[in-house]
Amino acid sequence: MRSIDSTFKSEKNSSENKPVFLYKVYNYDGSNNDLLFAEWDTDITYAAETYTRFPIKHDFVSENIQGEVDSLKIYVGNASRAIQYYLENYDLRGKKVRIRMVWANQLADTDAYMDEIYYVDSYTAAQDVVEFTLTSKFDLLNIEIPKRRYSRNYCGWNFKGTECAYAGAETACNKTFGRCRELENQERFGGFPSVPMRKVVGF
Repeated sequence: MRSIDSTFKSEKNSSENKPVFLYKVYNYDGSNNDLLFAEWDTDITYAAETYTRFPIKHDFVSENIQGEVDSLKIYVGNASRAIQYYLENYDLRGKKVRIRMVWANQLADTDAYMDEIYYVDSYTAAQDVVEFTLTSKFDLLNIEIPKRRYSRNYCGWNFKGTECAYAGAETACNKTFGRCRELENQERFGGFPSVPMRKVVGF
């Protein structure tokens, strides 16, 4: 599991901050070329990669108590027919997709990010939008990825473990942000309270 730098930890718990999502489709054409899109109102350059602003959103699906999800959907605007071109000329099924969460005011810090890795399972195209269904399981390898997920209310750390670092007298924690705050340990919370549970899709 990737360690998270101190800047990312402090920013993710800031209720005033809003994340920027950067999308990367790897090797879409079989020649090691990638598609880079930013869910933002301008192009974003981060870690020497430039992401083109684009009407793109993804759902935050519901989770169980372990913070597990099976798949999510990405919605990409198709009014310009730019995405339609890729669908008609390339098979995107099985392609690796990285969703990177960064902070608009920390773009100079190339360590302040969190990645999700998925694979394209299927997609459907309409006149105005293309809907991609992504899965976190690469069936050919039967490997579950990633090891960390965006979870608003669920903490992935082991209670009193190294990442949690709670050293008080309490013996139990339900791993919610509210409980973490009760224990005055919210700075070590392993979830992402600034991330919305579900995003409204609109183009």
